[in-house]
Amino acid sequence: MTRRQLWLAFSFVTTATFMVNVDSSIVNVALPTLSHQFHLNVASLQWVVTMYLLVITAILPIVAKLADVLGRRRIFVIGLTIFAGSSLLCGLSQSFPELVAARGLQGIGGSIMQANVMSIVTLMFPQDMRGRALGTIGSVVAGGTLMGPILGGLLIASFGWPSIFFVNVPIGIIGILGILKYVPEFPGKPLQQRFDVLGGTLFAAFVVVFLTLFADLSHSALSLKDGVLATATVIFLYAFIKVELRRKEPLVELSVFRQPLFSAAMGAGLLYWILMLFPAFLMPIYLQEVLRLPVWEIGILMVPQGVAMLVVSPIGGYFSDHFGTVGPAIAGMILFVVAEIWFAKLGKHTSVLFAIGAMTLQGIAAGMFSSPNNSEIFNQADKSLTGIVGGLIASERNFGRSLGVTFAALALSLGIQIYGVPGHSTDAEMRQLPVHVFTSAFDFAFWVAAAIAVVAIILVLFPYFIKHKERRRMTIIKGE
Repeated sequence: MTRRQLWLAFSFVTTATFMVNVDSSIVNVALPTLSHQFHLNVASLQWVVTMYLLVITAILPIVAKLADVLGRRRIFVIGLTIFAGSSLLCGLSQSFPELVAARGLQGIGGSIMQANVMSIVTLMFPQDMRGRALGTIGSVVAGGTLMGPILGGLLIASFGWPSIFFVNVPIGIIGILGILKYVPEFPGKPLQQRFDVLGGTLFAAFVVVFLTLFADLSHSALSLKDGVLATATVIFLYAFIKVELRRKEPLVELSVFRQPLFSAAMGAGLLYWILMLFPAFLMPIYLQEVLRLPVWEIGILMVPQGVAMLVVSPIGGYFSDHFGTVGPAIAGMILFVVAEIWFAKLGKHTSVLFAIGAMTLQGIAAGMFSSPNNSEIFNQADKSLTGIVGGLIASERNFGRSLGVTFAALALSLGIQIYGVPGHSTDAEMRQLPVHVFTSAFDFAFWVAAAIAVVAIILVLFPYFIKHKERRRMTIIKGE
């Protein structure tokens, strides 16, 4: 392939990636509008976001392995076709269950593309051009995430909420045609062992049941159904771990978690992604239901977090390279605690600038924490497992985002139960909630987020605890 053909192929592949990342943030701006359109409460509204992320999380390990067997271009085109077709179905949805089902289909397409874009670019480009290409993907992902809220606000204000899904259709068609013309076919490779169908099924079942359990808790008090879901969660998780540890070629390499420092870093990363989704889910609702801002303005006000993260992330990486990973990661997570407390101070008469300040600080915290944490994860894993660890980080990201929406909705629902008044339950529509009830519940949700950030700080400090314990042990030995 010539350089021109390479970059043309790259542009079509990354256009699809851009579209997926736009979609991951564009829907958040539409949440208040969808709540009014379909008369939704908090617990129901979360499924617009959760279903998409849940499906991606559940099947990502499966589709990544399938691409190795079936060929990456073929499966990428299948994913893009599913994504574009399901986007059309989302826009045509006449009821909330139809929309949620279509979002699930979108998740299938998005998962297939996420699992393959880096691999396709790596296979296409020669080694001397690969770094630049992979770095550009990062910019495309960041650009898509930043553009989502702005584009969503403008489209909804001008053409209504279905337009945020319809826009994917022509882009998807162009992407499919371009990929088929310019991206070479990469033939699949037969598996050395039998495909881990059982492991994939158990993992998907665990993710679905686990997230459904917490989503169900948003509705009301504990019930028999919740007990059944909790039991099923434990059974599926236990069975998945047992199956994967016994296989020679597992779907997910779990042996790396036997290293405590690696597990602590991964746990902190999971909590980071949970924290990131609290404002992404709750702030658009607050900005419309409490501050009564138009949807186009909400889209613009959701951008400062992403901009701050984009600017600070290289700084976090620099500090990580020169001063170690633990210090910058702790600094980032302390800023998270401050940001969550700042969010908890937002109220009915809060100025827009005060809300922007909270969003910006959250972005600074994210930028400071993300790079050091990823570096620590790779540092604590065997160098021969770099590819496996990269896949685990992708799964952690999607699982954490799924949990983030679910936990944010659960915390808000608990707040409504605590601060609610007779006649207004968690099953009431968002617009029917008194403003003082919503603001009190909103504040409660971010105090929960602050507590999560404190737990993350403990996990980041875990290496220090281990080293201190080891020093004490050595001191005792020498004293003897």
